[in-house]
Order: sequence, then structure tokens, then C-alpha cells
Amino acid sequence: MINNRKNGIVTMRVTCAIFFVFFTFLYLYDYQADIMSVIQHVLSQGATHYNRLIGAVLITVVLWLLQFTIYSFIRLERVGHALSYFPSLLLLAILTDVTRDVDTESYLGCWAWLFPLLMIVYAVVIWFCRQMESLDSSPFVTESSSRLLWQNLAIMGAMMLMTCSIGCSDEVFHYRMRMENDLSNKRYEEAQPVGINEEKTDSSLTFLRIWALAGTHQLGERLFEYPLAGGSDAMLPNGSSVKVMMASTKPVYKMLGVYFKQQMPPRLYFEKLHQKWWATKESNDWLLCAYLLDCDVDAFAHNITKYYRLDSHLPKHYREALILYTHLREHPYLVYHDAVMDADYEDYQDMSKKYANPKERYSELKDTYGKTYWFYFFTHRRVANRIMSGR
Repeated sequence: MINNRKNGIVTMRVTCAIFFVFFTFLYLYDYQADIMSVIQHVLSQGATHYNRLIGAVLITVVLWLLQFTIYSFIRLERVGHALSYFPSLLLLAILTDVTRDVDTESYLGCWAWLFPLLMIVYAVVIWFCRQMESLDSSPFVTESSSRLLWQNLAIMGAMMLMTCSIGCSDEVFHYRMRMENDLSNKRYEEAQPVGINEEKTDSSLTFLRIWALAGTHQLGERLFEYPLAGGSDAMLPNGSSVKVMMASTKPVYKMLGVYFKQQMPPRLYFEKLHQKWWATKESNDWLLCAYLLDCDVDAFAHNITKYYRLDSHLPKHYREALILYTHLREHPYLVYHDAVMDADYEDYQDMSKKYANPKERYSELKDTYGKTYWFYFFTHRRVANRIMSGR
């Protein structure tokens, strides 16, 4: 019976250790790898870079050694054994508890006083568990061995949920940091699918998507397949609403032609590049997409022929914009028709009139035409007009 008790305790401890190591490594290596990259970048001021595998292994080992040290002092062998992992899991949560403003706000924040307070509470709980364990002198039988294991695993699971709830779970920030890692290494194709099917976005993520698509010359073909925000103002970093945390933007300005020290809206910057003949071939698409992002189809129609022939090789979104412009204006500057796209546009208009309920109409249009410029134009036009009037 004594052997059964010892075997049950050993099995429980080993299982908890495996559970902890497995969770911690995956949490760092997979879920929070990009967040750890930006944390190290900010704390080292760009002097060092985070290695996904080495970082996950080292932090897992350090936290496991911390647990082993705590266990050697508290010596909880039964139901409370899983609590020896609490400080390690709490530190893991604090380590990854950052926001989008990690570059400007305090890293520790409220944890500077909350962590010591929680450790005092933890010490009281451990003392209580020690007292309860010393009073429980009942024999350890085979039936209770399984129960002991599952009780500790339940405690472990609760603490792991605590870690996940405290650590950074901002989906958009995760997308941004993943894309920045890819763009820093010129992995444009790997960056493009990140978060493409999610509606959540912000201006910084919009800029990164524009950069990724420009890297493979697909701006005019695929830009409006993504959720976008911020209009043309999101096309270049400004340090506030459009930020880049880790990646250097020098390749962007090299792609466009010239970097101006004078701060100006991106659309104005692109126009000046073309006025002064400093624009590159790639910057043509940036200017045309700036017009489209602002829903300024008139400016787009007046400039498209400077850079493209109006034939079947015209990028998809440019064709969609010209079809839209032709149908919107009674006396268009130019007329563009495409049999298939004209039919699709008519279907879009019919569908938009078919549903009286705005939510139902939006859902149906998004399912069918959510990756077209038409859908972007009619859902962002009011916002774009407000932005343009504020200039």
C-alpha cells in the first residue's frame, strides 16, 4: 500500500511536469512567438532579435527550474502539488501581457505591485494546504491515485487558462507582429494570408498588407480582398495611428522612390513623387490605390491611363473601379465596359436592393462580393468622404 502511494505521487508529479512543459513550450513557440519578438525588440531597443525555438526552450527550462525550487521548499505531495507551478505560470502570463502600445507604455504596469501582493496571498494558500495535508493521514489507495491525478490536472488546467487570459490575446496585434516578422525577412507571400478571412483590422495592419502585396506586385489585383481601415492615410507609417514596431520601412521608401523628411499625408506624398518625376513603377500602383482607398473614383479615372492600357491585362480591382465609375457618372471622363464585370455589377446592384434589413444585406453582399472593390466602396464611402472633407 505504501508502494502504491509512492507510485501514485510519482505518477502525478511526472504527469504535471509533462503537462507544464508541453503547455509552456507550445504557448511560447506557437501562440506568443511573435509577441515575444516585439517584446525583446522593444526592451533591447532593437539591439537583439528573438529566436523562436531557443527562446521557447530557455524560458520553459527556467520556469520549470523555478517550479522545482518552489516545490523543494513547500513539499506539497497531494492535492496542492499543482500549486507549485503557480508562480511559474503567473510569470509566463506577465511576460506576455502586452498591448499594442508596448513601445510607449510601461512594460510591468500594475504588475509591479500586483505580483508581490499575489505572492503574499499565494504563501497563505500554501500554508493552509500544508496544514490540511498534515491532517490527512488516510492511507493512499489505488482508487484515490487516479482522483489525486485528476484533481491536480484540473488545478493545472485552471492556472493555464489564467495564463492565456492574462497574456496578449489581441488578434490584430498578433497578425501585425506575424506580418512584421515575415516582411522583415522579405517573406511577402507568407505574410499575405495572415488574417485575410477575419474582419478585425486596423490602420497599421492595412499598411502591412499593402506592403506585402506590393512586394509581389499584386496591389491592384488583390488589395480589396482584405479587410481594410484608415483609407489612404493608412498607406504609410505616421508613428501614431499607423505604426511599425519591428520591421524597417526603408525597403518601402526604396520601392517608392524617395523619402521626404517633411511629414505629409501618404496620398499627397505619392502625388508629389509623380509631379517631380521621382516616382518608380511600383509607386504608380500606390497612388492609384490611394485614390481607390479614399473612394475617389474620379481621380482614379483621370489618372489610370497614365500608367495602364485599358485592356484585359488591367488588374482586377482597377477594372472593377472603372466599371463602377462608368455606371455612377452621367458623363464619365472615360467609359469602360467588360461583359462579365458589367453583369456582375448589375447583380451586385440587384442584390443590394433585394434585402431591406441592413444586416442581412451586408451579410449576403459580403458572402458574394466581399472581395470586390464595389463592396469596399459602398461600405466605406461615407467614412472616406468624411476623411477627405477633413483635409
